[in-house]
Amino acid sequence: MRRIATAITLLFIAPMAIPAFAIADEVSDFYRGKQVKLIIGYAPGTGYDVHARLLGRHLGRHIPGEPTIVPQTMEGAGSLRAGLYVYNVAEKDGLTIGAMNRSMVLAPLLGTLESGQSNFDPRQFGWIGSINSATTVGVVWAASGITKFDDLRQREVIVSSDQTTSDSYVFAQLMNNLLGTKLKVITGYSGTTASYLAMERGETTGYMGTSYSSLKATKPDWIRDKKVNILIQVSLKPDPELPDVPVITSLATTPAEKQALELLLAPQQMSRPYFTTPGVDPKRLAALQKAFMDTMKDPAFIADAQKLTIDIDPMDGKDISALLEKIYKSSPEAVAAAKRAIAVEKK
Repeated sequence: MRRIATAITLLFIAPMAIPAFAIADEVSDFYRGKQVKLIIGYAPGTGYDVHARLLGRHLGRHIPGEPTIVPQTMEGAGSLRAGLYVYNVAEKDGLTIGAMNRSMVLAPLLGTLESGQSNFDPRQFGWIGSINSATTVGVVWAASGITKFDDLRQREVIVSSDQTTSDSYVFAQLMNNLLGTKLKVITGYSGTTASYLAMERGETTGYMGTSYSSLKATKPDWIRDKKVNILIQVSLKPDPELPDVPVITSLATTPAEKQALELLLAPQQMSRPYFTTPGVDPKRLAALQKAFMDTMKDPAFIADAQKLTIDIDPMDGKDISALLEKIYKSSPEAVAAAKRAIAVEKK
């Protein structure tokens, strides 16, 4: 009788145990032997590219089935081309990951997409994670003689950008409209690398949209040899390595300015975010999110990041989704203030 009872108990337990194992096997079986495309919206050598390729070297080991990560450059429209590819074109199977400018998530809310560019809802992406938060800085070539932020209010200064949805454009316009600078923005430069080269050639004087971590990783000699002057931190909080550089929030003087800054700077919390297509299988998205956070703790990844002077302060995919929900619930007054702050013409 005891054997019969045990057999009956196992008959009831076994069906309940199968789904957990089946789910794990299902994800592992799907990814095993496959390639995951990592679509990078900026040119080789840029901060986004360096960070993405760092992730690509290690992420695959932590995804069930250990697929191969294949980085692919897809420049265009300030990384919007890459974002729209993942949103509209890529198969919704969890085999495509995108890397797009963090501020692009504000474009639909603020109406900054140019004519002919498809609209999208960034909340629909399957958000995977971000390696660190961002402290964006405004820099000028030291030989220009500009040494402090107030100098930007005294004379016209030519700065570069790729397009109107990029940090380098948005923040330059913000400084003009809120802080009285005289920045003349020249668009059409393909990412940070091209903007850096423009400063070296003397085509432009400055760049208002590079992250401090990117500057350290790609141009350490600029900092070491004082080839550039860092004039402002475009961030909600200061970087401890830049105690003498003013933070833009400290220069806001009215409630409307503070509202605008809080909204416009919110994406800085997720620095360089990674995402997959809308509508991906929830089990595969959960596996990618877990793999990302496991990668952040991988000693080999950490050692690789240290060689590149890349800080690790990760944000997981669920927190990114929550941040975007908060951003898109901003009051009409805050959205209007943000639009005024980045308008091409002062209102």
